Amino acid sequence: MEAMGMTDLQFKSWLKQIIRGLEGAKKESTKEETDKKLEELLKDLKEDLQG
Repeated sequence: MEAMGMTDLQFKSWLKQIIRGLEGAKKESTKEETDKKLEELLKDLKEDLQG
């Protein structure tokens, strides 16, 4: 059975989510807060890869 891929619209939505996460991390006032946001984003992306 073939795995289903994302539609263009789903992929664009996924990219917007990543961009929002990165922009949110960039706006943090301390390195610790920025690192926390980036860790959350990395965790979410890794979970997406695992399915």
